Amino acid sequence: MAGFTRINGDAQPVFAMDVQNGPVAPSTAAAGTTTNFIGPAMDFFGFDLGAAPTDQLGVNEMVAQVMTSIEQLSTVMMYSVSATANVTNMSVAVYPVGAYTAATLQAQVRALGTVNGYDLSGATVTNVGFRLASTATSAS
Repeated sequence: MAGFTRINGDAQPVFAMDVQNGPVAPSTAAAGTTTNFIGPAMDFFGFDLGAAPTDQLGVNEMVAQVMTSIEQLSTVMMYSVSATANVTNMSVAVYPVGAYTAATLQAQVRALGTVNGYDLSGATVTNVGFRLASTATSAS
């Protein structure tokens, strides 16, 4: 099998159309620069809504009401609802970037009050960012 030895280049993004609107020179791109070829740049938020919200996935139930509330100022590109009650039991990715901060989104969700018997007045929201790389180590 033929091969060649690389003599230049790096593992940085070559094109960051969602951030720079054009090419990014590898030498100027910072490590960890997110490159998204399928859509706009997004903000990522994690929600602690209390108990596991999986029984609230129907029409006009709690998750739908939270989503509708979020979409007053942004578009939800993707979301996930956890089957357990844990620190982050719902996550969303929204655009445009900057439509919400964690504090403004938390205030908006809390303002929903009680939805379908589900109390959102103590909900917390954090800007969790986006990271695919795992920080866990595995045993060999």
